[in-house]
Amino acid sequence: MKSGGDTVAESIPASENRRQQIINAATTLFLAKGYNQTTTRDIAKVLNISQPALYHHFGDKETLFVEVVKTVGDQVNHDMKKILAKTYTEPIDQLIDLTDAILTRHPRDVFTLIHSSFTSLSDKHQRVLGMIFGQDYVAPIAQFFATITLRSSIDARTASSFYITSLAPLFGDFHTLGAKQTKRERIAQLMDLILYGVAKNN
Repeated sequence: MKSGGDTVAESIPASENRRQQIINAATTLFLAKGYNQTTTRDIAKVLNISQPALYHHFGDKETLFVEVVKTVGDQVNHDMKKILAKTYTEPIDQLIDLTDAILTRHPRDVFTLIHSSFTSLSDKHQRVLGMIFGQDYVAPIAQFFATITLRSSIDARTASSFYITSLAPLFGDFHTLGAKQTKRERIAQLMDLILYGVAKNN
């Protein structure tokens, strides 16, 4: 009989534990390097397993990538829903927190990560990624924009799409908006530009 001190890992079937290890390693590599710059050989090497062992759990690189995006998308969606459930005095503060939730999960531009992979994926997987992107990223941000007053010609989903494609300056240091800013200061500055623009109101 096992003692109460046994680890959680010991209670997980070996095949399931290995599958999760593959997802974890693939997540790190795909998010850091992107789809096209990551190979199954890279992932197998990190885990010190053979490529056939990896393919036992995931038939090909595409399938593994979609699983990674789905897993991370679920996490981002969960984080954003918690933020959307909170009450904020200023809408921009909520948008800053929503943005921080995305950056916490993504070391590189989420829009570029997903859409740069499209030309390399099958039609089936393109559709799946499109659904994940719409449900886990666009929809929660659209929910935020639905609570504020937008221009009459702009709806919440359009505002959400614009927001997501405008996040690039927050990923990495090449396009930083200002020198020696903290992460939150960088987010706040970009959110101010997205919400209020660059022109001075009369």
